Amino acid sequence: MSSQRKETGEIRRRPLERRVGAYLSDPREYLSPLPELFPELPAGARAYAAHPGHYDYYASNCVKDLKLSRVEIPHDHDDGLRIRFAPNPFKHDVGLTVTYRAVMSFTVENHDGTELVGLGDVMLDEVLPHPDGCSHETTFIGGRITVACSDLVAEWKSA
Repeated sequence: MSSQRKETGEIRRRPLERRVGAYLSDPREYLSPLPELFPELPAGARAYAAHPGHYDYYASNCVKDLKLSRVEIPHDHDDGLRIRFAPNPFKHDVGLTVTYRAVMSFTVENHDGTELVGLGDVMLDEVLPHPDGCSHETTFIGGRITVACSDLVAEWKSA
């Protein structure tokens, strides 16, 4: 896959669609080219994106339906930005913590303008190559968080 294709955002899934009170999402548009991206991803990001069950909506280690629990912004560069996701008690045994190393950007988009509050459940996420590492976009019902970093470490564990 050419770097031009990645830079133009060709590998972007359709936005979430709201129909009859339910949010529908489909990761296939992202999953189809994902194996081609693995060699370009840093080790931690690759392991996270390739983990079995990551995009299987019925798996306990699927990101769908997690809830944003906490964002920890480091005071110095020794610690990484950390985002904690609480489990959905009907689906997950434990929550997910993602630690980002050498963060270059951190953006929050909220459809109702309240920043991190009210983003709602995780619908999908994407890990893509970035010139200096990777980018991780987490799409929620009410917005999205995007982090560009050198690499990330994802851990499923109790809070």
